[in-house]
This record gives sequence, C-alpha cells and structure tokens, in this order.
Amino acid sequence: MKNFILLIILFCALTAQAQYGNGSSRQRQNQMPQTEQKAPDPDFNVERYIGIVNYDIEKAAKKSSVKLSSTEGQEFSRVLTKYNKDIKDITRINTFVLRSTKDMVENYQKTVMKTGDNSSQKKVMTTMSENLKPISEILKKEDRELDKTIKALLSEKQYKKWIKYNKKIYKVFPKEEE
Repeated sequence: MKNFILLIILFCALTAQAQYGNGSSRQRQNQMPQTEQKAPDPDFNVERYIGIVNYDIEKAAKKSSVKLSSTEGQEFSRVLTKYNKDIKDITRINTFVLRSTKDMVENYQKTVMKTGDNSSQKKVMTTMSENLKPISEILKKEDRELDKTIKALLSEKQYKKWIKYNKKIYKVFPKEEE
C-alpha cells in the first residue's frame, strides 16, 4: 500500500511538472504584451543653447571658495546680483524671440520624428542663428564684463574654481579677441 501511494504521488508530481513546467509558461501567458515605448517629446533648451545662466549666489560662492561674510564675498555677491538682474532683463525683453525659436525647433524635431525627413535642417538652423544672434551678442558683452570683474576680484585659485563651476553649468565665457 505504501508503494502504491508513493507511486501515485510521484505520478501526480510528474504530471504537474509536464503540464506547468515550474509555472514559467503560465507566467508568459499572463504577461501583457510589451508595447513600443514612445520617444520623448522634444525639449529644446534655448537658454542653455545661447548661454543664459542665472547664478545661485551662495552655490557659486561655495564652489569658488569665496566666503560671503568677507568684503570680497560681499563684492562677489553684489556683482552676481547685478549680472543676474541684467540677464533677467535681457531675457524678459527677448521672451518672444526665445519662445518662438524654441517652438520652431521643437516643431521641426517633431516632424522629423514623424516623417524621418530632415532636409529642412539647414534652413531651421540658419533661421535659429539669425533670430538669436542679437541676443547672443548682448550676452557676450555682459559675459565679458562679468568675467573681467570676477577675474579682478578673485585670486587665481578661486578664479580657476569659478571657471570650473561655470563649465559644469554649461557656461563658457567669450575670449577678449572676439
């Protein structure tokens, strides 16, 4: 009788193994079919493209090793506050140009994603550069002034840290020769 019960249990186990195969086939059947992931919508950052940066004064001072409580730090804070105000004014005045350029580039990117035809890329790039050239010239002038002031204010070591911090936030200062 023991052998008979053992034989029945073994038979049931083998049958279950053959039918269900550790449940892996059942898992595959119950899974939802994977859908293709939709590509993310284009997000063109015009401000980054032309180099608009509003500085967080405390973070900039920390990254440049400037103590805000010192007279040098107060001057550093005053210079960056003035720069931020000037940049906000430039951005506010040119809001329409920036927004329309952003919309134009994003619409172009969407049509390229749908159709795969990027034949109008040169036209879009030239239009974008023509639209943004006056703003970038004003920004270059402001950046040169900021760079000159900061270079005179900070020590050489602090100035190197300042440049390193600016590279991390995608800010590049124009050279004097330009």
